Amino acid sequence: MRTARSISTARRVAHGALLSLAVLAAAGNAAAAAPASLTQADLQELSIVASADVTVGGPVSATVTLSDLDPVTETGLLTFSLYGPNDPDCSGDPAFVTVPPVPTAGEADYPSGPFVPQTAGTYLWVASYTGDLSGETVTTTCDPDDPDTVVTVLRAEPTLSTVASGNTPLGGTVVDTATISGGFEPTGTITFRLYGPGDTVCEAAPLTTSTVDLVADVDSYDSAGFVPTVVGDYRWRADYSGDVNNTPAGTACDDPAENFRILTAPDLDTDASADVDLGGAVSDTATLSGSADATGAITFLLFGPDDDECTADPVFTSAPVTVDGDGTYASGAFTPTAAGAYHWVASYSGDAANAGVTTACDDPDETVVVRGAPVTPTLVTDASHDTYVGKRIFDRATLSGGAAPTGTITFDLYGPDDATCARTPVATFAVPVNGNGDYVSGSFRPHTPGTYQWVASYSGDDGNTAVATSCGDPAEQVVVRKKEPYGPGPRP
Repeated sequence: MRTARSISTARRVAHGALLSLAVLAAAGNAAAAAPASLTQADLQELSIVASADVTVGGPVSATVTLSDLDPVTETGLLTFSLYGPNDPDCSGDPAFVTVPPVPTAGEADYPSGPFVPQTAGTYLWVASYTGDLSGETVTTTCDPDDPDTVVTVLRAEPTLSTVASGNTPLGGTVVDTATISGGFEPTGTITFRLYGPGDTVCEAAPLTTSTVDLVADVDSYDSAGFVPTVVGDYRWRADYSGDVNNTPAGTACDDPAENFRILTAPDLDTDASADVDLGGAVSDTATLSGSADATGAITFLLFGPDDDECTADPVFTSAPVTVDGDGTYASGAFTPTAAGAYHWVASYSGDAANAGVTTACDDPDETVVVRGAPVTPTLVTDASHDTYVGKRIFDRATLSGGAAPTGTITFDLYGPDDATCARTPVATFAVPVNGNGDYVSGSFRPHTPGTYQWVASYSGDDGNTAVATSCGDPAEQVVVRKKEPYGPGPRP
Protein backbone atom coordinates (compact mmCIF):
# COMPACT_ATOMS: atom_id res chain seq x y z
CA MET A 1 0.00 0.00 0.00
CA ARG A 2 1.46 3.37 -1.06
CA THR A 3 1.04 5.96 1.66
CA ALA A 4 3.27 8.81 0.40
CA ARG A 5 4.89 10.05 -2.81
CA SER A 6 8.14 11.89 -2.02
CA ILE A 7 9.51 12.27 -5.55
CA SER A 8 7.47 12.92 -8.69
CA THR A 9 8.32 11.27 -12.00
CA ALA A 10 8.66 13.81 -14.84
CA ARG A 11 6.99 12.93 -18.08
CA ARG A 12 8.62 14.63 -21.07
CA VAL A 13 6.37 15.24 -24.01
CA ALA A 14 6.85 16.88 -27.35
CA HIS A 15 6.60 20.64 -27.38
CA GLY A 16 4.44 20.39 -30.49
CA ALA A 17 1.42 21.36 -28.40
CA LEU A 18 3.17 24.64 -27.55
CA LEU A 19 5.57 25.35 -30.44
CA SER A 20 5.78 24.41 -34.07
CA LEU A 21 9.36 23.42 -34.87
CA ALA A 22 8.53 23.51 -38.53
CA VAL A 23 7.72 27.22 -38.28
CA LEU A 24 11.05 27.89 -36.57
CA ALA A 25 12.99 26.18 -39.39
CA ALA A 26 11.12 27.96 -42.18
CA ALA A 27 11.52 31.65 -41.43
CA GLY A 28 13.73 33.49 -38.96
CA ASN A 29 11.85 36.73 -39.46
CA ALA A 30 8.60 35.01 -38.60
CA ALA A 31 10.21 33.61 -35.49
CA ALA A 32 11.44 37.05 -34.53
CA ALA A 33 7.96 38.46 -34.92
CA ALA A 34 6.29 35.62 -32.89
CA PRO A 35 5.64 35.82 -29.13
CA ALA A 36 8.59 35.23 -26.83
CA SER A 37 7.38 31.77 -25.87
CA LEU A 38 8.23 30.41 -29.29
CA THR A 39 11.90 30.89 -28.59
CA GLN A 40 11.93 28.49 -25.60
CA ALA A 41 13.42 25.03 -25.76
CA ASP A 42 11.55 22.60 -27.96
CA LEU A 43 10.97 20.10 -25.14
CA GLN A 44 8.76 20.93 -22.17
CA GLU A 45 7.97 19.01 -18.98
CA LEU A 46 4.47 17.75 -18.01
CA SER A 47 4.48 15.60 -14.82
CA ILE A 48 1.61 14.03 -12.85
CA VAL A 49 1.57 12.60 -9.32
CA ALA A 50 -1.42 10.68 -7.89
CA SER A 51 -2.48 10.95 -4.26
CA ALA A 52 -1.78 8.19 -1.76
CA ASP A 53 -3.84 4.99 -1.66
CA VAL A 54 -7.09 5.28 0.28
CA THR A 55 -9.80 3.07 1.72
CA VAL A 56 -13.03 3.11 -0.26
CA GLY A 57 -15.06 6.10 0.78
CA GLY A 58 -11.98 8.35 0.94
CA PRO A 59 -11.03 11.02 -1.66
CA VAL A 60 -8.36 10.65 -4.34
CA SER A 61 -6.71 13.36 -6.43
CA ALA A 62 -3.76 14.10 -8.68
CA THR A 63 -1.40 17.04 -9.22
CA VAL A 64 0.14 18.06 -12.57
CA THR A 65 3.33 20.11 -12.71
CA LEU A 66 3.95 22.22 -15.83
CA SER A 67 7.56 23.39 -16.33
CA ASP A 68 9.35 25.87 -18.59
CA LEU A 69 6.24 27.79 -19.67
CA ASP A 70 5.83 31.56 -19.77
CA PRO A 71 2.95 32.59 -17.46
CA VAL A 72 1.81 35.32 -19.88
CA THR A 73 2.07 33.84 -23.33
CA GLU A 74 1.91 30.09 -22.67
CA THR A 75 -1.51 29.48 -21.13
CA GLY A 76 -3.84 26.57 -21.69
CA LEU A 77 -6.33 24.11 -20.26
CA LEU A 78 -5.59 20.99 -18.23
CA THR A 79 -7.99 18.00 -18.07
CA PHE A 80 -7.65 15.21 -15.50
CA SER A 81 -9.21 11.80 -16.22
CA LEU A 82 -9.38 8.91 -13.73
CA TYR A 83 -9.86 5.39 -15.15
CA GLY A 84 -10.97 2.38 -13.18
CA PRO A 85 -11.51 0.42 -11.19
CA ASN A 86 -9.22 -2.13 -12.81
CA ASP A 87 -9.01 -0.61 -16.29
CA PRO A 88 -5.24 -1.04 -17.00
CA ASP A 89 -5.36 0.28 -20.58
CA CYS A 90 -7.80 3.12 -19.90
CA SER A 91 -10.16 1.78 -22.56
CA GLY A 92 -13.37 2.28 -20.61
CA ASP A 93 -15.16 5.44 -19.71
CA PRO A 94 -13.33 7.44 -17.07
CA ALA A 95 -14.76 7.35 -13.57
CA PHE A 96 -13.96 11.03 -13.19
CA VAL A 97 -13.14 13.94 -15.50
CA THR A 98 -12.48 17.54 -14.47
CA VAL A 99 -15.31 19.61 -15.89
CA PRO A 100 -14.60 22.34 -16.77
CA PRO A 101 -10.88 21.88 -17.48
CA VAL A 102 -8.38 23.52 -15.14
CA PRO A 103 -6.99 26.79 -16.65
CA THR A 104 -3.19 27.13 -16.57
CA ALA A 105 -0.84 30.11 -16.76
CA GLY A 106 2.75 29.08 -17.17
CA GLU A 107 4.72 26.74 -14.97
CA ALA A 108 3.07 25.70 -11.68
CA ASP A 109 1.45 22.80 -9.85
CA TYR A 110 -2.21 22.26 -10.74
CA PRO A 111 -4.47 20.01 -8.60
CA SER A 112 -7.32 17.96 -9.98
CA GLY A 113 -9.61 18.47 -7.00
CA PRO A 114 -10.93 15.52 -4.96
CA PHE A 115 -13.00 12.61 -6.17
CA VAL A 116 -14.49 9.84 -3.99
CA PRO A 117 -14.59 6.46 -5.76
CA GLN A 118 -17.52 4.22 -4.79
CA THR A 119 -15.81 0.96 -5.73
CA ALA A 120 -12.53 -0.51 -4.51
CA GLY A 121 -9.81 -1.37 -7.04
CA THR A 122 -6.89 0.11 -8.99
CA TYR A 123 -7.32 3.49 -10.69
CA LEU A 124 -5.08 5.32 -13.24
CA TRP A 125 -4.75 9.08 -13.69
CA VAL A 126 -4.22 10.58 -17.16
CA ALA A 127 -3.65 14.32 -17.75
CA SER A 128 -4.16 16.21 -21.03
CA TYR A 129 -2.78 19.72 -21.66
CA THR A 130 -3.98 21.93 -24.53
CA GLY A 131 -1.94 25.05 -25.25
CA ASP A 132 -3.79 28.23 -26.15
CA LEU A 133 -1.11 29.26 -28.72
CA SER A 134 -0.95 26.09 -30.77
CA GLY A 135 -4.30 24.47 -29.96
CA GLU A 136 -2.52 21.18 -29.82
CA THR A 137 -2.90 18.65 -26.95
CA VAL A 138 -0.35 16.50 -25.19
CA THR A 139 -1.44 13.65 -22.89
CA THR A 140 0.35 11.56 -20.30
CA THR A 141 0.52 7.85 -20.93
CA CYS A 142 -1.91 5.34 -19.36
CA ASP A 143 0.66 3.19 -17.58
CA PRO A 144 -0.34 0.72 -14.85
CA ASP A 145 3.36 0.22 -14.06
CA ASP A 146 3.99 3.89 -13.27
CA PRO A 147 3.43 4.32 -9.52
CA ASP A 148 2.93 8.08 -9.94
CA THR A 149 -0.22 7.60 -12.01
CA VAL A 150 -1.71 4.71 -10.02
CA VAL A 151 -3.87 5.03 -6.92
CA THR A 152 -5.33 1.99 -5.18
CA VAL A 153 -8.71 2.22 -3.50
CA LEU A 154 -8.60 -0.42 -0.79
CA ARG A 155 -11.54 -2.41 0.50
CA ALA A 156 -12.86 -1.39 3.91
CA GLU A 157 -12.10 -3.77 6.75
CA PRO A 158 -15.32 -4.11 8.76
CA THR A 159 -15.48 -5.79 12.14
CA LEU A 160 -18.12 -8.24 13.31
CA SER A 161 -19.10 -8.19 16.98
CA THR A 162 -21.49 -10.82 18.31
CA VAL A 163 -23.50 -11.50 21.45
CA ALA A 164 -25.08 -14.88 22.20
CA SER A 165 -28.44 -15.05 23.93
CA GLY A 166 -26.83 -16.30 27.14
CA ASN A 167 -27.29 -19.27 29.43
CA THR A 168 -30.63 -20.93 28.74
CA PRO A 169 -32.68 -23.66 30.45
CA LEU A 170 -32.93 -26.96 28.60
CA GLY A 171 -35.81 -26.68 26.16
CA GLY A 172 -35.31 -22.96 25.59
CA THR A 173 -34.46 -21.26 22.28
CA VAL A 174 -31.00 -19.77 21.70
CA VAL A 175 -30.01 -17.12 19.14
CA ASP A 176 -26.93 -15.13 18.19
CA THR A 177 -26.79 -11.44 17.27
CA ALA A 178 -24.07 -10.01 15.03
CA THR A 179 -23.33 -6.32 14.49
CA ILE A 180 -21.20 -5.21 11.54
CA SER A 181 -19.34 -1.91 11.79
CA GLY A 182 -16.57 -0.03 10.01
CA GLY A 183 -17.59 -1.18 6.52
CA PHE A 184 -18.47 0.77 3.41
CA GLU A 185 -22.13 0.17 2.61
CA PRO A 186 -21.60 -3.58 3.12
CA THR A 187 -23.62 -6.14 1.21
CA GLY A 188 -23.29 -9.91 1.17
CA THR A 189 -24.27 -12.31 3.96
CA ILE A 190 -23.60 -13.22 7.58
CA THR A 191 -23.53 -16.94 8.37
CA PHE A 192 -24.13 -18.18 11.92
CA ARG A 193 -22.90 -21.60 13.09
CA LEU A 194 -23.53 -23.25 16.46
CA TYR A 195 -21.09 -25.80 17.91
CA GLY A 196 -21.37 -28.03 20.94
CA PRO A 197 -21.89 -29.31 23.44
CA GLY A 198 -18.28 -29.42 24.56
CA ASP A 199 -16.75 -28.63 21.12
CA THR A 200 -14.18 -26.09 22.35
CA VAL A 201 -12.40 -25.69 18.98
CA CYS A 202 -15.45 -25.74 16.71
CA GLU A 203 -14.08 -28.61 14.65
CA ALA A 204 -17.15 -30.84 14.51
CA ALA A 205 -20.03 -30.23 12.16
CA PRO A 206 -22.19 -27.33 13.40
CA LEU A 207 -25.47 -28.21 15.06
CA THR A 208 -27.23 -25.54 13.06
CA THR A 209 -26.32 -23.04 10.33
CA SER A 210 -28.32 -20.03 9.23
CA THR A 211 -27.51 -17.22 6.79
CA VAL A 212 -28.94 -13.72 6.57
CA ASP A 213 -28.59 -11.16 3.78
CA LEU A 214 -27.32 -7.70 4.65
CA VAL A 215 -29.61 -4.80 3.79
CA ALA A 216 -28.99 -1.07 3.59
CA ASP A 217 -28.94 0.95 6.81
CA VAL A 218 -29.18 -2.13 9.07
CA ASP A 219 -26.24 -3.01 11.31
CA SER A 220 -27.44 -5.85 13.56
CA TYR A 221 -28.72 -9.25 12.48
CA ASP A 222 -30.08 -12.28 14.35
CA SER A 223 -29.50 -15.92 13.60
CA ALA A 224 -32.38 -18.34 13.33
CA GLY A 225 -33.45 -19.71 16.70
CA PHE A 226 -32.37 -23.20 17.78
CA VAL A 227 -33.48 -25.44 20.66
CA PRO A 228 -30.62 -27.59 22.02
CA THR A 229 -31.58 -30.99 23.41
CA VAL A 230 -28.53 -31.69 25.58
CA VAL A 231 -27.17 -29.88 28.63
CA GLY A 232 -23.66 -28.48 28.18
CA ASP A 233 -21.46 -25.68 26.85
CA TYR A 234 -22.09 -24.28 23.35
CA ARG A 235 -20.34 -21.78 21.07
CA TRP A 236 -21.54 -19.59 18.22
CA ARG A 237 -19.41 -18.42 15.32
CA ALA A 238 -20.44 -15.73 12.84
CA ASP A 239 -18.77 -14.96 9.49
CA TYR A 240 -19.33 -12.04 7.13
CA SER A 241 -18.83 -12.95 3.45
CA GLY A 242 -17.34 -9.64 2.33
CA ASP A 243 -18.08 -7.95 -1.01
CA VAL A 244 -16.35 -5.84 -3.63
CA ASN A 245 -15.86 -3.00 -1.16
CA ASN A 246 -15.44 -4.87 2.12
CA THR A 247 -13.12 -7.62 3.30
CA PRO A 248 -14.55 -10.73 5.02
CA ALA A 249 -14.75 -10.74 8.80
CA GLY A 250 -15.67 -13.24 11.47
CA THR A 251 -15.58 -14.16 15.12
CA ALA A 252 -13.28 -16.73 16.66
CA CYS A 253 -14.31 -20.01 18.18
CA ASP A 254 -14.50 -19.73 21.96
CA ASP A 255 -15.09 -15.97 21.82
CA PRO A 256 -16.35 -15.21 25.36
CA ALA A 257 -19.38 -13.31 24.02
CA GLU A 258 -20.30 -16.34 21.92
CA ASN A 259 -20.18 -18.97 24.67
CA PHE A 260 -23.20 -20.03 26.65
CA ARG A 261 -24.47 -22.98 28.65
CA ILE A 262 -27.62 -25.04 28.36
CA LEU A 263 -28.70 -25.53 31.95
CA THR A 264 -30.72 -28.19 33.72
CA ALA A 265 -34.27 -26.88 34.24
CA PRO A 266 -35.40 -27.92 37.73
CA ASP A 267 -39.01 -27.79 38.95
CA LEU A 268 -40.11 -25.63 41.88
CA ASP A 269 -43.39 -26.64 43.53
CA THR A 270 -44.76 -24.52 46.35
CA ASP A 271 -47.44 -24.85 49.02
CA ALA A 272 -48.59 -21.96 51.19
CA SER A 273 -49.87 -22.42 54.73
CA ALA A 274 -53.61 -22.59 55.45
CA ASP A 275 -55.84 -19.54 55.79
CA VAL A 276 -55.64 -17.87 59.21
CA ASP A 277 -57.46 -15.35 61.33
CA LEU A 278 -55.91 -11.92 61.68
CA GLY A 279 -53.03 -12.22 64.15
CA GLY A 280 -52.00 -15.67 62.96
CA ALA A 281 -48.72 -16.46 61.16
CA VAL A 282 -48.41 -17.54 57.52
CA SER A 283 -45.55 -19.32 55.72
CA ASP A 284 -44.59 -21.02 52.48
CA THR A 285 -42.61 -24.12 51.44
CA ALA A 286 -40.89 -24.81 48.14
CA THR A 287 -39.83 -28.20 46.81
CA LEU A 288 -36.98 -28.21 44.29
CA SER A 289 -36.71 -31.30 42.09
CA GLY A 290 -35.00 -32.44 38.89
CA SER A 291 -31.85 -30.38 39.50
CA ALA A 292 -28.23 -31.25 38.86
CA ASP A 293 -26.96 -31.15 42.45
CA ALA A 294 -28.39 -27.67 42.84
CA THR A 295 -26.73 -24.98 44.92
CA GLY A 296 -27.72 -21.34 45.23
CA ALA A 297 -30.67 -20.06 47.24
CA ILE A 298 -34.46 -19.78 47.34
CA THR A 299 -36.04 -16.47 48.32
CA PHE A 300 -39.69 -16.15 49.36
CA LEU A 301 -41.72 -12.96 48.79
CA LEU A 302 -45.20 -12.27 50.19
CA PHE A 303 -47.49 -9.74 48.46
CA GLY A 304 -50.75 -8.30 49.75
CA PRO A 305 -53.24 -7.81 51.02
CA ASP A 306 -55.26 -8.11 47.80
CA ASP A 307 -52.31 -7.45 45.43
CA ASP A 308 -53.41 -10.02 42.86
CA GLU A 309 -50.68 -9.10 40.35
CA CYS A 310 -47.82 -8.76 42.85
CA THR A 311 -46.99 -5.28 41.56
CA ALA A 312 -46.59 -3.50 44.90
CA ASP A 313 -43.63 -3.94 47.22
CA PRO A 314 -43.71 -7.26 49.07
CA VAL A 315 -44.79 -7.09 52.70
CA PHE A 316 -42.27 -9.79 53.55
CA THR A 317 -39.01 -11.01 52.00
CA SER A 318 -37.28 -13.98 53.49
CA ALA A 319 -33.56 -14.25 53.97
CA PRO A 320 -32.11 -16.35 51.12
CA VAL A 321 -32.54 -20.01 52.03
CA THR A 322 -29.42 -22.01 51.07
CA VAL A 323 -30.08 -24.84 48.61
CA ASP A 324 -28.23 -28.14 48.81
CA GLY A 325 -29.66 -30.35 46.09
CA ASP A 326 -33.26 -31.36 45.59
CA GLY A 327 -35.48 -30.98 48.62
CA THR A 328 -38.10 -28.94 50.45
CA TYR A 329 -37.21 -25.51 51.81
CA ALA A 330 -39.24 -23.25 54.13
CA SER A 331 -39.78 -19.50 54.11
CA GLY A 332 -40.06 -18.97 57.83
CA ALA A 333 -43.16 -17.44 59.47
CA PHE A 334 -44.65 -13.98 58.99
CA THR A 335 -47.62 -12.41 60.81
CA PRO A 336 -49.70 -10.05 58.62
CA THR A 337 -51.22 -6.97 60.22
CA ALA A 338 -54.16 -6.58 57.83
CA ALA A 339 -56.85 -8.92 56.62
CA GLY A 340 -57.12 -9.95 52.96
CA ALA A 341 -55.71 -12.32 50.38
CA TYR A 342 -51.92 -12.70 50.25
CA HIS A 343 -49.78 -14.28 47.51
CA TRP A 344 -46.43 -16.01 47.93
CA VAL A 345 -43.80 -16.01 45.18
CA ALA A 346 -40.77 -18.31 45.50
CA SER A 347 -37.66 -17.79 43.41
CA TYR A 348 -34.73 -20.18 42.99
CA SER A 349 -31.53 -18.34 42.00
CA GLY A 350 -30.02 -21.05 39.81
CA ASP A 351 -26.31 -21.83 39.64
CA ALA A 352 -23.66 -22.76 37.08
CA ALA A 353 -25.48 -25.96 36.11
CA ASN A 354 -29.12 -25.19 36.92
CA ALA A 355 -31.46 -22.56 35.56
CA GLY A 356 -33.27 -20.25 37.92
CA VAL A 357 -37.03 -20.65 38.30
CA THR A 358 -39.75 -18.50 39.88
CA THR A 359 -43.35 -19.37 40.71
CA ALA A 360 -46.18 -17.23 39.36
CA CYS A 361 -48.10 -14.57 41.24
CA ASP A 362 -51.64 -15.71 42.09
CA ASP A 363 -50.68 -19.36 41.85
CA PRO A 364 -53.57 -21.13 43.64
CA ASP A 365 -51.16 -23.04 45.86
CA GLU A 366 -49.50 -19.77 46.84
CA THR A 367 -52.55 -17.86 48.09
CA VAL A 368 -53.40 -17.55 51.78
CA VAL A 369 -56.36 -15.62 53.20
CA VAL A 370 -56.01 -13.70 56.42
CA ARG A 371 -59.48 -13.43 57.89
CA GLY A 372 -60.45 -10.24 59.67
CA ALA A 373 -63.50 -9.71 61.92
CA PRO A 374 -66.56 -10.80 59.88
CA VAL A 375 -68.81 -8.06 58.52
CA THR A 376 -72.59 -8.24 58.46
CA PRO A 377 -73.96 -7.57 54.99
CA THR A 378 -77.46 -6.26 54.27
CA LEU A 379 -80.04 -8.44 52.51
CA VAL A 380 -83.03 -6.65 50.97
CA THR A 381 -85.69 -8.61 49.07
CA ASP A 382 -88.55 -7.81 46.72
CA ALA A 383 -91.04 -10.50 45.66
CA SER A 384 -92.87 -10.53 42.34
CA HIS A 385 -96.33 -8.91 42.08
CA ASP A 386 -99.65 -10.49 43.06
CA THR A 387 -100.98 -12.78 40.38
CA TYR A 388 -103.39 -15.58 39.53
CA VAL A 389 -103.31 -19.34 39.95
CA GLY A 390 -100.99 -20.94 37.39
CA LYS A 391 -98.84 -17.83 36.88
CA ARG A 392 -95.15 -17.82 37.83
CA ILE A 393 -93.89 -16.05 40.97
CA PHE A 394 -90.27 -15.37 42.07
CA ASP A 395 -88.15 -13.42 44.55
CA ARG A 396 -85.23 -10.97 44.15
CA ALA A 397 -82.57 -10.35 46.83
CA THR A 398 -79.96 -7.56 46.94
CA LEU A 399 -76.83 -8.32 48.98
CA SER A 400 -74.76 -5.26 49.94
CA GLY A 401 -72.06 -4.25 52.40
CA GLY A 402 -70.34 -7.62 52.32
CA ALA A 403 -66.57 -8.19 52.24
CA ALA A 404 -66.20 -9.94 48.88
CA PRO A 405 -69.01 -12.30 49.92
CA THR A 406 -69.23 -15.85 48.68
CA GLY A 407 -71.52 -18.72 49.69
CA THR A 408 -75.21 -19.00 48.69
CA ILE A 409 -78.58 -17.29 49.04
CA THR A 410 -81.45 -19.74 49.66
CA PHE A 411 -84.98 -18.70 48.70
CA ASP A 412 -87.80 -20.59 50.55
CA LEU A 413 -91.45 -20.13 49.51
CA TYR A 414 -94.17 -20.82 52.11
CA GLY A 415 -97.93 -21.09 51.60
CA PRO A 416 -100.60 -20.84 50.81
CA ASP A 417 -101.69 -19.04 53.95
CA ASP A 418 -98.75 -20.23 56.11
CA ALA A 419 -98.50 -17.01 58.14
CA THR A 420 -95.68 -18.24 60.41
CA CYS A 421 -93.73 -20.17 57.78
CA ALA A 422 -94.09 -23.26 59.97
CA ARG A 423 -94.86 -25.76 57.26
CA THR A 424 -92.41 -27.24 54.79
CA PRO A 425 -91.64 -24.78 51.97
CA VAL A 426 -93.50 -25.43 48.74
CA ALA A 427 -90.36 -24.45 46.81
CA THR A 428 -86.66 -23.89 47.61
CA PHE A 429 -83.96 -22.38 45.38
CA ALA A 430 -80.20 -22.01 46.18
CA VAL A 431 -78.25 -19.38 44.22
CA PRO A 432 -74.39 -19.08 44.38
CA VAL A 433 -73.03 -15.72 45.61
CA ASN A 434 -70.05 -14.01 44.04
CA GLY A 435 -69.78 -10.58 45.58
CA ASN A 436 -72.34 -7.94 46.46
CA GLY A 437 -75.21 -7.59 44.00
CA ASP A 438 -78.67 -8.74 42.93
CA TYR A 439 -79.67 -12.40 42.95
CA VAL A 440 -82.96 -13.89 41.63
CA SER A 441 -84.63 -17.09 42.73
CA GLY A 442 -86.02 -19.65 40.39
CA SER A 443 -89.73 -19.32 39.52
CA PHE A 444 -92.68 -21.29 40.94
CA ARG A 445 -96.16 -21.77 39.46
CA PRO A 446 -98.75 -22.05 42.33
CA HIS A 447 -101.93 -24.03 41.69
CA THR A 448 -103.78 -23.07 44.88
CA PRO A 449 -104.99 -19.55 45.67
CA GLY A 450 -103.86 -17.81 48.84
CA THR A 451 -101.05 -15.75 50.30
CA TYR A 452 -97.51 -16.95 49.71
CA GLN A 453 -94.38 -15.53 51.37
CA TRP A 454 -90.73 -15.75 50.56
CA VAL A 455 -87.85 -15.98 53.04
CA ALA A 456 -84.29 -15.33 51.72
CA SER A 457 -81.24 -16.50 53.69
CA TYR A 458 -77.58 -15.65 52.96
CA SER A 459 -75.24 -18.41 54.20
CA GLY A 460 -72.29 -16.19 55.11
CA ASP A 461 -68.59 -17.13 54.70
CA ASP A 462 -65.29 -16.61 56.49
CA GLY A 463 -65.52 -12.83 56.19
CA ASN A 464 -69.27 -12.31 56.29
CA THR A 465 -71.96 -13.29 58.80
CA ALA A 466 -75.16 -15.01 57.73
CA VAL A 467 -78.30 -12.86 57.34
CA ALA A 468 -81.93 -13.63 56.45
CA THR A 469 -85.25 -11.89 55.88
CA SER A 470 -88.22 -12.47 58.20
CA CYS A 471 -91.37 -14.48 57.66
CA GLY A 472 -94.23 -12.03 57.28
CA ASP A 473 -92.19 -9.30 55.60
CA PRO A 474 -94.76 -7.45 53.45
CA ALA A 475 -92.22 -7.10 50.61
CA GLU A 476 -91.96 -10.89 50.52
CA GLN A 477 -95.71 -11.66 50.23
CA VAL A 478 -97.47 -12.59 46.99
CA VAL A 479 -101.26 -12.99 46.81
CA VAL A 480 -102.40 -15.66 44.35
CA ARG A 481 -106.01 -15.30 43.33
CA LYS A 482 -108.41 -17.74 41.71
CA LYS A 483 -109.11 -16.69 38.17
CA GLU A 484 -112.82 -15.88 37.55
CA PRO A 485 -114.47 -17.67 34.57
CA TYR A 486 -115.05 -15.67 31.42
CA GLY A 487 -118.47 -15.19 29.78
CA PRO A 488 -122.07 -15.13 31.20
CA GLY A 489 -123.14 -17.05 34.29
CA PRO A 490 -124.75 -20.53 34.19
CA ARG A 491 -128.20 -20.97 32.61
CA PRO A 492 -131.20 -21.27 35.00
